[in-house]
Amino acid sequence: MKINIEYYDVSLLSSSEKIKYFIDNNFFNLFLNKNNYVDYLNPKINILLKKNSNNNFFIFKFYFLGIITLICDITLNKFLFKIKKKTILNISFNKNFKEESGDYLVLPLYTRKVNIAQYLYDTIILMLPIKKIDPKIRKTIYNK
Repeated sequence: MKINIEYYDVSLLSSSEKIKYFIDNNFFNLFLNKNNYVDYLNPKINILLKKNSNNNFFIFKFYFLGIITLICDITLNKFLFKIKKKTILNISFNKNFKEESGDYLVLPLYTRKVNIAQYLYDTIILMLPIKKIDPKIRKTIYNK
C-alpha cells in the first residue's frame, strides 16, 4: 500500500486524541530516493500519538515500539534492533513560524493541522546506533 505525506497530518482543531501509526518501508520511501544507500531494512514500528491541549498549547506524546533490521558494520550480517522510546513534542502558536528545537515547535496563529512525518522520520533515525554491531559480535569483542 502506497501512502502519501498527507497521511501524517494531525488536526489541531480537536483538543485531545489518540492516533496510531504503523511505520514500514513505505514510510521511509517518502524520504529516500532509489539512489540512497540505507543500512537498515524492513522497519516494523508501531507509534501511538496522544495529543492533549492547554489553551494555545499542544502536547504530543509519542510512543515508539518495534524492530528494524540493521546490517553489522563488522560482519555485514543482518540483526534485529529493538525500537522503544517515548518522546514529547510541544507545539505553541505565534505570529511568526519558527522551530525552536527538536522538541518545541512554534506555528503561525490559526494553523489547523501539522504534518508530523519529518518528526517521526528524524526521531527513528536518531534512535539507530551510529556503530551498528551485531549483539553476538559485541559480546565477543567487549567481554574479553
